[in-house]
Amino acid sequence: YRLTEDGRTMLRTAAGIFYTPERTGASNAQSNTAPFGATFTLNDADWSNPFASKGLPNPFPANFGPDVPGLEAVFAAFNQVSYWDPDRGIPQMYTYSLRLERQFLNHWMTGLAYVGNRGSQNTNRPENPAVYIPGASTVGNTQQRRVYPNYGTISRSETTANTTYHSLQWNLEKRFSHGFSILSNYVWSKTLETTWSQDPFDLVTRETALSGDDVPHNFKFSNVWEVPRAPVTGAADKILNGWQLNAIVVWQSGFPFSITTGRDNALRGGTDRANFVGGGSAQLSYDRPHSEMIRQWFDTSKFANSPTGTFGNTGSNILRGPRYFNTDFGLLKVTRVNERIGLQFRVEAFNVFNSVNFRLPNNNVNSAQFGQITQVVDNNQRIIQIGLKVLF
Repeated sequence: YRLTEDGRTMLRTAAGIFYTPERTGASNAQSNTAPFGATFTLNDADWSNPFASKGLPNPFPANFGPDVPGLEAVFAAFNQVSYWDPDRGIPQMYTYSLRLERQFLNHWMTGLAYVGNRGSQNTNRPENPAVYIPGASTVGNTQQRRVYPNYGTISRSETTANTTYHSLQWNLEKRFSHGFSILSNYVWSKTLETTWSQDPFDLVTRETALSGDDVPHNFKFSNVWEVPRAPVTGAADKILNGWQLNAIVVWQSGFPFSITTGRDNALRGGTDRANFVGGGSAQLSYDRPHSEMIRQWFDTSKFANSPTGTFGNTGSNILRGPRYFNTDFGLLKVTRVNERIGLQFRVEAFNVFNSVNFRLPNNNVNSAQFGQITQVVDNNQRIIQIGLKVLF
């Protein structure tokens, strides 16, 4: 909608419904379910002969190929099962936006927008957890305590998870003129997801927390600048003129993560989140030397194992990982050999400042490396490449 008579101020709105196609590997888990395949989980088994140590005959390969068993086949005990809920649907996404744009001067434009969406997604829910019996439950007897003790884990794929996204987006654009262009944008957002609680027996309580993809601050800047030509001719013109500089800058917040025990303290047949012991926020300052951050990204003293038979009281994705910063830089020089042929010389530096971008820290409260950062983002070291191209 045009708000002003000069046509420089516009109000735009949009809404849509989108469907997300199933990914190629969505049925992989079902292909590993008998009789097409098999996966087993044996607790406290003897590695020298794991099936015999649990009183089972080895099911491989007789029960599972090379031919598909007939109707008379007997499934091996403890086989894991994965299936789709009959009402499982195709994930949907409802999107909506409202945007105000203003053109100023001759080649500049800025915009401010609200962009949001709400969607459904497929998730897996365990249907054969172990029953906790106080005083009589161990990791070793998990299988015997399952609701269906003749089966291993049973995973139900269903469309019961939901996501919401809200954002305020600003952009500034300078279209190419007078030798330069600019494209810049900033997004302030929040992404939430709602799933089942930790307790597999609780089919009522839902848990809403930050999504693992939540990035509240995201800034990007790019530009192209043609260096003004010098009023020279001959060899000086070939050397001094035809230069171009460009850059791409990315700065964004870190991803959230949970604190886990890496163990089945609840004795339900899974792994649990840790307990928060209190005493203020566990998130430490970003303004510390790298040596301190990699030794202890967050305050590890604020977390402990959950008591036996209980789930940890920490929420999902309560802490945030390291931020990300990267700058790519390019220098180009075009020299005309004659009217038909030119040479383009270019130097490109990726991560020109050699910024160190860390991965998420170790989040297992029982790990010797708990709270430590041991990895950096892949292929994030500074790379400089030089090229020469013939234009004709």
